[in-house]
Amino acid sequence: MKPDERIAMLARIGYLARAIIYFALGYLSLATGRAEGTTSVLSPLSRIPGGEALTAALAIGLTAYGLFRLYGAYVDLEADGDDAKGIAKRAGHALSGFAHFGLAYGAASLFAWGTQPDDGAAGRDATAYALGLPFGWAILIVVGIGFGIAAFTQAEKAWSANFMRLLTRDAPHWSEVVGRIGYAARAAVFAAIAWALVDLGRSGQADEVGFQDALAAYDGRGWLFAGVAGGLMLFGVFSLVMARYRDVCDTAWVRKLTA
Repeated sequence: MKPDERIAMLARIGYLARAIIYFALGYLSLATGRAEGTTSVLSPLSRIPGGEALTAALAIGLTAYGLFRLYGAYVDLEADGDDAKGIAKRAGHALSGFAHFGLAYGAASLFAWGTQPDDGAAGRDATAYALGLPFGWAILIVVGIGFGIAAFTQAEKAWSANFMRLLTRDAPHWSEVVGRIGYAARAAVFAAIAWALVDLGRSGQADEVGFQDALAAYDGRGWLFAGVAGGLMLFGVFSLVMARYRDVCDTAWVRKLTA
């Protein structure tokens, strides 16, 4: 298999796994009226017919996506550049890769031992540990600011639709609409995480922080919760589009590998 084919396979398997996770968490949140997260949704997925096989496949797919994100950050696959802004974006891609390794571990744990990490509890433990360090409150505030920047980046994608440059020309015409809505929903979740972390830093108290907790922050707000949950479900649909139409081979780095 050629290098470009291996890269494309990693990307497509990874985006497919991401599509399942986001579609399921958005759908279940809407159906039950209770917030789900990227980790908590694994348990209900494991209980459907063929759920064990699906969980194992998700562990593989999320690992593939993590590897693809790390690779993309290293070679600047999205042409972010080497200036301060570009390096910050590439660092974000790398952090996304590590986050998906964590999700892959959760899926693998559920498949092998029937248990999965609790992202909210893990967040509480992490904030407690941070607060135990010298200037731990400042660390939480800085991390919260980082999530705020990530929220701004997601909102920028929703506004500009610059993600369309990553798709091939034969992508469905509705891809831009579902992409905009999906990125807007992610911006809302990241903004809630940012606010929670800054607030914990200011108060000096540890608490649960995670994707599920961030979505739950919109619970009880009627249309807003439904809008964010529905947007995350559409982000799953957009991830499916990315799995099929993402152009991962037309880059200077890949052309060099295949020359």
